[in-house]
Amino acid sequence: MKNVFTIFMAPEETFKRVRENKTAWLFALAVLVVVSFAVVYMQMPALEKEFHRQFQNQQIDASMQDTFMATAKTSAYVMGIVAPVIMLFVTGLLLMLLNLVVRGEGKYMQFVSIAAFSSLPGLVGSLITGILVMTMDVQSATDISLSLGAFVSDKSSQMYRLLSLINPFSIWSLVLYIIGSSVIMNRPRKKVATWIIAAWLVISLGSLLLS
Repeated sequence: MKNVFTIFMAPEETFKRVRENKTAWLFALAVLVVVSFAVVYMQMPALEKEFHRQFQNQQIDASMQDTFMATAKTSAYVMGIVAPVIMLFVTGLLLMLLNLVVRGEGKYMQFVSIAAFSSLPGLVGSLITGILVMTMDVQSATDISLSLGAFVSDKSSQMYRLLSLINPFSIWSLVLYIIGSSVIMNRPRKKVATWIIAAWLVISLGSLLLS
């Protein structure tokens, strides 16, 4: 559990300990699940407003709205918790592929650990967003943003999606990915950073073009 806190203050030393601990990722995973549930709970009032608007736009019968609402809320909780967990293992696989490219020394579960601990700054950002959504009278969860997208009024525009990539918590996580991968792979940080930043840009910009 110590690593969950020291990752914010001494990431390199933390990843060195994680490298030698096969179960360290479980603590970060537990934090991820708990915080993800809390974030969905805090955002639920705003999500319910969005669901109601969708029902009205789709002209769903009033008698069916309660059923659809219950299903939508359950799906929000399930996806809010399950999707981040799945991403840990997918990211671990991508880092394993990078490990092969740079001829690193890491193993798959070590890269899952990197993904788990590197996700923690993003959880802090999600918590802050959740608190703001819960305490402010917003119509949609997208009304609150900690990225540069907050300065764009049209939340459905490509500009909003592009500027949303520039988020201090996301960049913090990216830095942790670089530090952790360098430690686990035992390869120069500059070389690892080049690959990870390039991959992040390709994935991020690619998702914008496909959306």
